Amino acid sequence: MTRTRCLTANMLEEGMRHEARLAFTREQVDQYCDLVGDYNAIHRDLDAARLRFPDIHDIVVPGGLIQTTVSALFGTLFPGDGTLGLTFCPERFRRPICPGDEIGVTLTVARILRGGIVDIAIEVRDAAGEPLSSGTARVLAPDQAYQDWWQENVDATTEGGC
Repeated sequence: MTRTRCLTANMLEEGMRHEARLAFTREQVDQYCDLVGDYNAIHRDLDAARLRFPDIHDIVVPGGLIQTTVSALFGTLFPGDGTLGLTFCPERFRRPICPGDEIGVTLTVARILRGGIVDIAIEVRDAAGEPLSSGTARVLAPDQAYQDWWQENVDATTEGGC
């Protein structure tokens, strides 16, 4: 089973951060494009990608694939299992990401609102630490009842957890 976390809003503090490193393969790009019906040639053909971005070394990873992978961090690691995404407002990527390029994602608790609602600031950087994109998300963190269930039913079957 995949390792997850489950943090309630009461367990979070403003300024708390989670960092992740991500990279995508051509196979993941193909699977994503097939799943969502994205037939844009820049995601499948290097020549097409180079017509849009002359210095690119490979095809372009779809922004939607990057965004959904970042969103998955909310529901698995920070705050974690049981989190519901309410809004996600990403900024446009400053330059394309290619399969194999490593990116760093930093999620920071910006505000904790009433009712378990949490605003999260998102920063995406390239392997050299240069900014690629940013954004904000509003999520509903799991409540204590869910966290108790999670500890009893999920955390006990994983390698870590809360």
